[in-house]
Amino acid sequence: MLEEVKNFIVNFFEEYRMRKIGFCFGIFLGVVILIFGFWNTLFAFCCGVVGLYIGSKFDKGDDLIQETLKLVERLLPEKIQRW
Repeated sequence: MLEEVKNFIVNFFEEYRMRKIGFCFGIFLGVVILIFGFWNTLFAFCCGVVGLYIGSKFDKGDDLIQETLKLVERLLPEKIQRW
């Protein structure tokens, strides 16, 4: 009996794996939105994306501070820049 249940679960996740992962993620996202609200969930998602970006930069060994300063210099007018 226990072996049959184990085989069922293994087969369940081997076949159409990405569909099932997407379904579980959708259910999870829906529950989070119902509990915390849309804007709070969106803010947490955006913070996660920023953290993922920063982490990937550190993994590559890039100098994050220099890249940020270059981006600020490019985006802000010269009147605002103080360095």
